[in-house]
Amino acid sequence: MTTSDKSPSPLRNYSIKKRIKQRVIVALLLSGGIIFCQEMGWLDRFAEQFVKQKIDWSNNQDIISYLKQIITTKHLTDLPLKCLISVINNDDGTSILNVEIHEKHNQECMTTRTNFPTVFTFRVNRLNGNIQIDKDSPNHFYPIQ
Repeated sequence: MTTSDKSPSPLRNYSIKKRIKQRVIVALLLSGGIIFCQEMGWLDRFAEQFVKQKIDWSNNQDIISYLKQIITTKHLTDLPLKCLISVINNDDGTSILNVEIHEKHNQECMTTRTNFPTVFTFRVNRLNGNIQIDKDSPNHFYPIQ
């Protein structure tokens, strides 16, 4: 077999310009796909799975800060965080923790109410990190979606 009988390598058929164009197109498609996933919220949901595991479920401050993060990311209320108060109900060391979220009323929050009505309640399972909420249905808890 002589050198002229060999079939040319497939890489030799592509010019450098063509390879650069292909790589730029692939990079643009990947970037567009990542931006699309971010806009759809898929990356946030994927990241939540890992963040959820890093929380110290025995520490009430960690739980409260995580619940505040959930309130803002899930848009659970129109009230700003500075107008919400977190109240822990049953911190007796059991695996279930109830955290009530109340409205705060002062000059910053621009309301005239003097009481602190409950907006909703979170039920947190300290053993597995499951969080339920009773928004729009008091004392009827369902998983946060």
